[in-house]
Amino acid sequence: MIKKMITCAAALMLSSTAAADEWTSRKGMRFGYAYVNGAAEASEDVHSSHMTVLGIELQQTMKGGEWLDLLFIENVTITGLDQSFAAPSVSLMAGFEINNQLQVGVGPNLAAFDPGDEENFFHLAGAVGYTKAAGKFSVPLHVVYIPDVNGYWRFGATTGVNW
Repeated sequence: MIKKMITCAAALMLSSTAAADEWTSRKGMRFGYAYVNGAAEASEDVHSSHMTVLGIELQQTMKGGEWLDLLFIENVTITGLDQSFAAPSVSLMAGFEINNQLQVGVGPNLAAFDPGDEENFFHLAGAVGYTKAAGKFSVPLHVVYIPDVNGYWRFGATTGVNW
């Protein structure tokens, strides 16, 4: 089932972006902060629930008119390097962008780390972001919330640079 979901998502992204001239794309590096509720108590690998985040993000927007655009986001991050372990995470989100600055998205998240060791690797991710133009580049500020049925919810805030 996981293979089918990933294959369908990839096919949708590739076919949609190639079919329209109205698509624009941004990509960039990300760094920031993450909090994983209860992770330090549940896992001996985690020393603190507060962690650093490093990653890369791809964004595609389809112009919808004067102020509203369709938005697709692919994000890959690694959390926990400051504590000598690596917890990779992948998110695929769909949403919208207002006035080329405010982004809102929601979609599936796949995380290789489950503090409760109950194999809960799939979650829903919701994100809100603001991006400010800076010449050839842009500077994003994003926050994400990832709920968990066992109480190991996650909150993150990242920034970086897009080109």
